[in-house]
Amino acid sequence: MTHLSTRIVLALVAGSLAACGGEASEEGSSPGTADFLDEDAPSQPLEMPEYPAQRRGYLTARSEGRHEIAGSWEARAGICEDPPMLQVVAQEPGAGTLVLLQLPPADERVTTYPVALIEAGFPEPPASQVGVQLFVGRNSFAFQAMDGDVEVYAFGARVSGRYAVSLREIASSDTVLYAGVFHGIPIEPIPEDQCLAAKQAAEEAPAEEPDTSDAGN
Repeated sequence: MTHLSTRIVLALVAGSLAACGGEASEEGSSPGTADFLDEDAPSQPLEMPEYPAQRRGYLTARSEGRHEIAGSWEARAGICEDPPMLQVVAQEPGAGTLVLLQLPPADERVTTYPVALIEAGFPEPPASQVGVQLFVGRNSFAFQAMDGDVEVYAFGARVSGRYAVSLREIASSDTVLYAGVFHGIPIEPIPEDQCLAAKQAAEEAPAEEPDTSDAGN
């Protein structure tokens, strides 16, 4: 099942890439920043990688699994007060990560945000969603976080935090364990029309029909 909230997250990632004019080259990612497909990844159970070192103004991440996502990318953060949410976006040409937080009251925002999966609207705060969109040559890969947490340890004019999540690739169901740190990212207001559009999309989209194909068997 592809959850409604995941489609919103991945659409935001794709929109961020388009806004920056990001396109993957025929050779894939830029050298030294990310290798997106590791054909020789081991088949034994995966272990969550250690958090990478923090870098001010950047989201730095590493992964374990068939799809290797590793690098340090300049990030930005935007906030809506209605609905109360914060998005941290990092991208380079052909790749993007979005960390989306549903925010509690202002004095409670330094906390843990569990990954939430819902079928309509926004999850109850504090909650998080993580989406990754990759383009390699003519191939694209879209990931959603299925479980894990985002820990925010500083929230003011800048936001800092880290995450350790299990990603699922939408088309193949491949699992990737993804750990990252975003540190000292300046927070800017998201334009009101974009906040309103996100709110309306969540309120107007219907919940998905339950799968009853096996009922009675």
